[in-house]
Amino acid sequence: MPATHAQKLAHQLLDTVPTSLASQIQTYDWQQAKVVERGKDHVLVIAEGLAVARLPRRVEPELARRTRLLEQLELPWKVPTPLSAVDHGVLQTYIPGSAHAHHSGNAATLAAVVETLAQYDTSNLSLGQPFAQRGRITEQMLTRLDTAVENDMHRAIAEHIHAWTDEGMGAGLVHGDLAGHNMHWVDGELVGILDWDYAAVWDTALNATYLNLWHGIALEDITDQPNRARVWSGALGLYALADALSWNVSPAGWRRLNAKVQPRIQLAYESLQHAEP
Repeated sequence: MPATHAQKLAHQLLDTVPTSLASQIQTYDWQQAKVVERGKDHVLVIAEGLAVARLPRRVEPELARRTRLLEQLELPWKVPTPLSAVDHGVLQTYIPGSAHAHHSGNAATLAAVVETLAQYDTSNLSLGQPFAQRGRITEQMLTRLDTAVENDMHRAIAEHIHAWTDEGMGAGLVHGDLAGHNMHWVDGELVGILDWDYAAVWDTALNATYLNLWHGIALEDITDQPNRARVWSGALGLYALADALSWNVSPAGWRRLNAKVQPRIQLAYESLQHAEP
């Protein structure tokens, strides 16, 4: 049971946890905590205002490394730093706020996020590898996409993003999923950035891509590499199409997905000629 596991972690607190907070966490009735089924990877057990237990759904060999990264990061915004030992899960600091409304946002704030991450010193950070979440676009995926994407656009896009990654194009701190519930806002102010599981040294244009897809703010207003960001947006669309082609998607669902991602793929292909120095 998630609450039982969270209670166990509450008695493995780090020595750095302030005494008053430690007492509140250990006496808290974790059966009353809010359980959130967040994605396919983990469950969150939230003690409002106190702490959050992050519990992997399966054995997670990378959890210790990811926890070290959270201890290392020093950003203008909060990150969920560890409060407990890592024991098939970890207790982390509670960060107030909620996801920003879709298709809106302050361009200056988002541009500051992109710039801060692009300039961050990644030396000695416990980061993962590029493509860790979805893997590279394989030949099998490309063959599947031959039936859905015209003019070999998918192959050109895949070739470029793989080359950029291997060549270190735009290399800097990339969050890996910078949007939605992974960013907590309070009264229009960015308070914290959560879920750094897929953070890596990668093309920082990706940070702008994710922000653009969630907030809808023009790429030119948040990054100096809008064309590379557009290519990455198209690449993310290719993953979505490839996934759908392997599922039993309804005809209506397929039409909706195509209406959403095909324009991004077309724009990505057109942006390739402008995306490199």
